[in-house]
Amino acid sequence: MPAFSSTFTRLLVALALPQILSAGPAWGGAENPIAELEQHELEQATLACQSRSYKELFWAMIRSAAVRKKYTAPQIDYAERGENSEMRKSAIPKESYDKFPIQTFDFYWKSTVPAKHGDKDEYVMMEFNQSQSNQISVDWTRVHYRGPYVGEESLGTAYDLDGKPYRPGRRVDGRLLLDPTKDCWELVADIRYSRR
Repeated sequence: MPAFSSTFTRLLVALALPQILSAGPAWGGAENPIAELEQHELEQATLACQSRSYKELFWAMIRSAAVRKKYTAPQIDYAERGENSEMRKSAIPKESYDKFPIQTFDFYWKSTVPAKHGDKDEYVMMEFNQSQSNQISVDWTRVHYRGPYVGEESLGTAYDLDGKPYRPGRRVDGRLLLDPTKDCWELVADIRYSRR
């Protein structure tokens, strides 16, 4: 019986493989689903700008490299600040900037480079501030969640990487600054806070 089952399975695969390989692309026949997704995100960013919603623009920036590229200044001021006020600064041309620190994962935010290599349980909390001059500051903090877990929408209680319960403004791992433009905002600075 096992030999028959194995032969039968190979026959089914051999018969189905040509149809599978010749099938049209998924996502409603889109020729390039990635390009279509990026185009959708660019449209969402345009709508966010029109409605003056910096949060919606920032969500689109997290989800899309094309949006980040379009809404980034020609040069990013990048800085790393240590605990003893030492600071390393550099100016990164827009085309070379690949340090954007936040990404989406299953409807949650995660850091693109965790503090501890391979830490799959590190997430990100964000706080938005808008100045009188309409500059937007996005402070982000690395966190781990601990139970109790309340359904699929809650991972539990957020704790900073130092083990203390997360509180807005207490501990910040980085800050992204967006300056207003004629019709929207653009990313102008990326500041990181090093902690030992």
